[in-house]
Amino acid sequence: MNGLARFALLIAFLFSAAPAFGASAPDTLADAERAFAEGVELRHDSDRAKPAFARAAASYDELWARGYHTPELALNRSRAHRLAGDLPRGLAALHEGLAVARFSRPLQVELDDARSRVLYPIEGELTTQCRPRPIRTVSTRMSPADAWVASGFAWLLACAGVVRFAMTRNAVWLVFTALWVVALAFLGALWLQDVRQRERDESLPLLVVTTDVHLRKGNATEYAPRIEPALPKGAEVRELSRRGGWVQVKLPGGMIGWIPEEVIVPCAK
Repeated sequence: MNGLARFALLIAFLFSAAPAFGASAPDTLADAERAFAEGVELRHDSDRAKPAFARAAASYDELWARGYHTPELALNRSRAHRLAGDLPRGLAALHEGLAVARFSRPLQVELDDARSRVLYPIEGELTTQCRPRPIRTVSTRMSPADAWVASGFAWLLACAGVVRFAMTRNAVWLVFTALWVVALAFLGALWLQDVRQRERDESLPLLVVTTDVHLRKGNATEYAPRIEPALPKGAEVRELSRRGGWVQVKLPGGMIGWIPEEVIVPCAK
């Protein structure tokens, strides 16, 4: 982890209201950094590097569990898990980070890269059903603070247009005002649509598949697969219900089926 990221994490820890128990946050962070650095030194020997990255990921997970929810920590968690060979937990860490900082570009870029590592078939119904649709909504590109600033700027320009029209009686200023009012309404409509879409998407818990597994028509191995081939490790699904050690899930494309509970990792909010 570079010096800037380490500094950002330390600042977050100093100002966080998370409870203190066990080893101190800086000590746990130092343990994670040492393990990560060890993994980097051993990068030419993956069999020895992966356990070091796994230790780093465990320390980052501990910090996250204590309540230190920052985009920088989520990014480091994901990278450590991925370098340890655990792509599903790397994906889960990114989703948990984006639940905290939805507009974080580094997390969005990392999520796109992690998703590209999932071994979907090149073509076919499984790819259509399983591949997540990229999120390209206004709140992934603009934070609430940015939205307020943009809205305030548009409102000020619209008010300025009204004032200038009152002073000059030139209809051009009415057109100027109308343009900024339309821009303000358009931004508001996009934001409202985004909120409603996010509420629909997040109404169902997100799960990540940890190993290749068939999506079945019922909650037992005796049921036939609903789709071929198996769902790949790293596939993202939404939970509908649970029964008898099985989870009924919905794929991004809308298909519904069952997979065993032991092959999924949840993305905690």
